[in-house]
Amino acid sequence: MVDFKEYAKSTYQWKPGHEKELRITKSSLTSDFDFCPKQYEYKRIDGRKSPQTDDMTRGTNVHDAMEIYFVNVKPVVSKIKALATEGKDEEAFGLMMKCLPEPEEPYALDEDPIIQTRMEWEYARLLSTDEKHYLPIMNEEEVHTHYVKKVEVNGETYEVPIHLAGMIDRGFLTEENKVALMELKTGKWISSGRKLERKRRDMRTEMAFYAVLLEKANHPYKDVTHWGWLFPGGDRLGLPDTETHWDYEKIHKRYFKSIEKRIDNLIEAYILDNFPIDPHEKKCVWCDFRRECPAWAEGFWDIYEEEEQ
Repeated sequence: MVDFKEYAKSTYQWKPGHEKELRITKSSLTSDFDFCPKQYEYKRIDGRKSPQTDDMTRGTNVHDAMEIYFVNVKPVVSKIKALATEGKDEEAFGLMMKCLPEPEEPYALDEDPIIQTRMEWEYARLLSTDEKHYLPIMNEEEVHTHYVKKVEVNGETYEVPIHLAGMIDRGFLTEENKVALMELKTGKWISSGRKLERKRRDMRTEMAFYAVLLEKANHPYKDVTHWGWLFPGGDRLGLPDTETHWDYEKIHKRYFKSIEKRIDNLIEAYILDNFPIDPHEKKCVWCDFRRECPAWAEGFWDIYEEEEQ
């Protein structure tokens, strides 16, 4: 559930001296600002809306289903585990599947095979652990923290009030009773090459944001030692070099520093009121604001559309 009282304390329309704090979320920092500062300005500061896409709807449906699953499975997880131990896999998995919610309308965007794969992974995980470590300690956990960050821009020192916020998909206890964070994605997973390493760096950056958030919030589950991500629909489009995939690994603390650096860069952009364009046709094709973006010089858009046709 969104805590609107917390969000009322901050704004994306921040300027030095503003009565509210500068809002920074995982998506605004590691997706929008990283992707293109100008897109960030259009989306977050100007408040321009992007149309709802099938990818967004699919992601929301799958996330909602898994959130409710982890609530519903809690009272029956011991029974499922007992059935599995007795070798009654079909009955055990069937009971697990019954913990999923019934959608108000039948899924129409390939949610079912994504959820099926996700649940098969859940069943395998339950077989390999106990109830204490199977059930999440965080389930779509909304976390907020407020602090003041001192930065220097062009020789002048600023004290910037920050509101850091994020929604953590899942957190679990590790065998050492520390914390592991897991992120669910419904997009594609690249299985080889440079794009694979870039994808892993991107995911580590996202997970580092959550770990930093928990640490700064002095959250009870701030002792994060592992993280991972799941792409149960990673091969949904049938594209070459894609696959369903999950990763689980020890944290990489160097990514914590990269989050702090990103926050510094974002603050500097606000102080200087400078959100430069970062154009590339492979990136811009995904941007909803390219028609009004100064990167797309007069005539360039028409040329691009002709090439697409």
